[in-house]
Amino acid sequence: MHVQLRAAADDGLLTTLDLYRWLRQNPDVQRHAEVTLGPAHPGGETMGAVEVVNLVLGQAFTALNLALAYATWRAARPTAAPVTITVEGRSVTVTGADEDTMALIVALLRPAGSPEPLRTGTEAPAPRRPDTHAPSIPGRDAENPVQ
Repeated sequence: MHVQLRAAADDGLLTTLDLYRWLRQNPDVQRHAEVTLGPAHPGGETMGAVEVVNLVLGQAFTALNLALAYATWRAARPTAAPVTITVEGRSVTVTGADEDTMALIVALLRPAGSPEPLRTGTEAPAPRRPDTHAPSIPGRDAENPVQ
């Protein structure tokens, strides 16, 4: 999967280079993705100017890995320019490092049609309670059926 990360134009080059260095130093990214710098559109008007970080993700690299790498970078640089992440023609611009931002990144990287995972902090459904209308069995409590 090919992913592009691009910073807003106001300090785009500095933010792009900083994010590139951060990703290159991340052990998970080093093992499972190829990270390069390049123009937003090869052969375009910028003639090879550095505008984006290109990531080619391997099968073992998950969306959550990228979301975590971005979040740790952003937490260390809360005032950095917004970053736009583009995958297969779909984009999201992120500025924070909170759970909602991570969920946006994971959703963007999830293949179309795949089920949405449970979000962090979401409680599992409560266990099913025994049917209180079931016939009672002498010597057994409906709340604690094994005695």
